[in-house]
Amino acid sequence: MKKALMALAACALIASCQQKGKTEANAENADSVAVDSMVSDSVRYEGVIPAADGPGIRYQLALANDSTDGFSLVMTYLEAENGADKAFYYNGKKEDVKKTVDGKEKSGYKLNLGKEEDAEYFLLLNDSTLRMVDKDLKEAVSGGAKYDLKLKK
Repeated sequence: MKKALMALAACALIASCQQKGKTEANAENADSVAVDSMVSDSVRYEGVIPAADGPGIRYQLALANDSTDGFSLVMTYLEAENGADKAFYYNGKKEDVKKTVDGKEKSGYKLNLGKEEDAEYFLLLNDSTLRMVDKDLKEAVSGGAKYDLKLKK
């Protein structure tokens, strides 16, 4: 009798472990579907911005097309570590910014990457171009086009 109860308990334990694995797999699939949904329901911009100590930083920015105002940003430092690229990932909520610059009304986005001083600002030039600017939405003195992200379709 004792052996039968032990065998039954062992079977129950094995069955519960197998069910848990299935549940975790289903949860992982649900997460990947949510991420894919964010990517498919967004506007995507890409570009390579100059870097002081390397060939550049590749920006891949996805802005949500819904009421969440979310963003996903991948900043890849090209040839950063012994010739290998190094990527940093950020997610958050974008803020619409409007300021008067040199007598003209300008519109853009503020992306909070963590601390306030870590925010990135992009000026909305037209339907297909964002330009990296400072917090006052002022462009670089020279080479403005070097700081552009272009719409990807």
